[in-house]
Amino acid sequence: MNRVRPVEALLAALATLAVTLPVTTLFTPSTWFRPSAVLVLVVALAGMGLRRVTSSRPLVVVGQVALLVQATALLHGRGHLWADLVPTPETGRAFGILLTQAQETVTNSSAPAPSDRGTIFAISLLVGLTAVAVDAIGVTYRSPALAGIPLLSAYLGSATNTGDGLSAWYAVPAALAWLALVGRQGVLSLRSWGTSAPRSSGAMADPTTAFATTGRVLGATAVAAAVLVPAVVPHLPTTFIADGLGQREDARGGGGSSVRLSSSIDIAQDLGSRSDDPVLRYRTTSDDLQPLRVGILDTYRRGKWQATPDFTFVPVDGQIPGPEAGSEVSRRVERIAVTDNAMRVPQVALPPGTIGTPFPAGTWNVTVGGLVQVSQPFRSYTAEFVELDPEAGQFAADGEAPPVDDSTLEVDRRSEAQVRALLAELTDEGDSALEVARAVQTYLRGPQFTYSLDVAEEEADGNLPVDPLSLFLETKRGYCVQFSSAMIMLSRAAGIPARMAVGFLPGVADGDEQVVRVSDAHAWPELFFPQLGWVRFEPTPGSRSTTAPDYSLAPTDPAASESPVPSATTPSSTAAPSTRPDGDVTAEDLTTSGSGAAGSVGRFVSDHATTVVVILLAALAVAVVPFGAWLARRRAQRRARDDAERVEAEWQSLLLRLQDIGFVPPDGATPRQASRQIGRAAYLTSEESDALGRVVATLEQARYARPGSDLDDVTGDARTVWRGALSRRRRLDRVRAVLLPEEGRRLWRDALRALVFWRRRDDALPPD
Repeated sequence: MNRVRPVEALLAALATLAVTLPVTTLFTPSTWFRPSAVLVLVVALAGMGLRRVTSSRPLVVVGQVALLVQATALLHGRGHLWADLVPTPETGRAFGILLTQAQETVTNSSAPAPSDRGTIFAISLLVGLTAVAVDAIGVTYRSPALAGIPLLSAYLGSATNTGDGLSAWYAVPAALAWLALVGRQGVLSLRSWGTSAPRSSGAMADPTTAFATTGRVLGATAVAAAVLVPAVVPHLPTTFIADGLGQREDARGGGGSSVRLSSSIDIAQDLGSRSDDPVLRYRTTSDDLQPLRVGILDTYRRGKWQATPDFTFVPVDGQIPGPEAGSEVSRRVERIAVTDNAMRVPQVALPPGTIGTPFPAGTWNVTVGGLVQVSQPFRSYTAEFVELDPEAGQFAADGEAPPVDDSTLEVDRRSEAQVRALLAELTDEGDSALEVARAVQTYLRGPQFTYSLDVAEEEADGNLPVDPLSLFLETKRGYCVQFSSAMIMLSRAAGIPARMAVGFLPGVADGDEQVVRVSDAHAWPELFFPQLGWVRFEPTPGSRSTTAPDYSLAPTDPAASESPVPSATTPSSTAAPSTRPDGDVTAEDLTTSGSGAAGSVGRFVSDHATTVVVILLAALAVAVVPFGAWLARRRAQRRARDDAERVEAEWQSLLLRLQDIGFVPPDGATPRQASRQIGRAAYLTSEESDALGRVVATLEQARYARPGSDLDDVTGDARTVWRGALSRRRRLDRVRAVLLPEEGRRLWRDALRALVFWRRRDDALPPD
């Protein structure tokens, strides 16, 4: 029962849960607490059970981590487990998606942030890991004072993100639980010092009573001082972590209230945050308010949109290029004046079609895709932009191939069959590109589709298909990212280049200004037409988007839709093939299209390439010296001219390996003397001693018998001796002997010396 230590385990669990109290001010609702408490309980019970069955402390900690991972998988990885029980590489991929969602929520939200599936998973996992650290240090290794380090780290990680000062009562419960853990360990240690206690008044008096009383008084005094002293000490500015949650104008450690949209968006997650924090205020002369574009995403991989690295430039004339549409397209020039901007560089919110020079020279550039970026923040700026009013005939092809990247015509492989089948239902043979785009937009804005943010949480439950786009087309429930993704893929399948733009809705009126908030983050598709360039469409239902452009709406008069526009579905020089180009089949795509275990492993490796490379490099570094030892033995055996030299080489190798674990015969000792000392010092069994005796006898034959005599191979006996001696050493000695053998170190030292020698020799040679 002494090893189980149930009271200490309970105190460690209570302290871990207590340090999470500041998190209740950061996320609402507090749906993260129940799974966190479950994981803390699993860690505590696992520690008690493992300490009962084994005295190996590292084994106890490893077992707690393993059970924590299993419990986390059962709580958060449903649908990604083999037989609904065993974690797989797909479980790790799902956890990665949830962690990314949590990171985006923390980065883009201010407290209190929404408790979505990602944040619930991340908080409960961090709490579980803290529980393992506290239980391992404070209970298993019996160092409760040091257990205060992970407790303090966990408390500060949440308290410093609140943005405001916290009441002292958020810290008091954790402090009391930790002090109780420290005090109990101190009392137990004091009791173990003495034997029996003197009698007093006929009863057995406990000498630790006075010690415990003094400890409680000191602990209570320290807690009271920690509560009262800050009330009279001047406060430093608020500090926050991870550029999120605790953002304030007077804060240290980040960029205040700046906002930045992610350059990659998973369509199984929400876009940005539901925070009401303002992003910018502006005035405009336009009566037809348009979304403000911040980023362009054109590459779709495994359910995630990403921005392809693009070449940037500054036009020679110092003017932002206008729309690509020709002068024959009707247009009007409007103005936008931003009075309060909180976007973080290099992002800047501008209407599509911005022209002129809104920023000083040297502070901005433009990507080939037409996205404006800045190199320094601007609190206010004024820009002009062009609003196009194209006619139906101007959406026609002009006989030349569109100057766009091939990636804007790639259709997602996993959903391609469903996309093409749906496209065939929505369009007729001979429909023009504009008619196709209108038909797709009308379908997605129809009453059968519902705008909903719940899809992301269902995906996190693991109850949905692997492909979120196929799921959206089946359930007809989603938000702007999914509506836009569907229209982009349907347009690409029809041979129309398409990409995703991200930014903000126009916002709401506040007097003569418009106020844009973080919750106004929006995504929409942009389709390319040779005579117009990139043109915005709006498939997201009107309840959560701006009004669709007039040109994107089907005419009410059937005759008005008739125009001599070439078909987008018939082969032409302007329509690139709707299937993925053969030259763009990457290894990443091949692993994604795999099925079964091989496909899962391939996806896991591709999704965690950096981690895999780091692990491989670490494994390679660890294996360098052992590999050198193996190489040295192989080289010695190959260089031996006869059996006698091979036996001698094996004996010398055995002595070096025994030296690694501390068995060093005295100088000048004969093989028999060395064997007797090794046998005694290493506590060899009779079988191992017999093996050592055969090695020594064969060695004596090799040294004193007639040259050329046949000798037995002693490799197996030497290995038996080595393993027996190694097994009786401390664990640290065994690890050091295996990872840092003297044979390997000698080999690499000799190789380095030879390299240095030959380099110096070459430098010393006179030139030809």
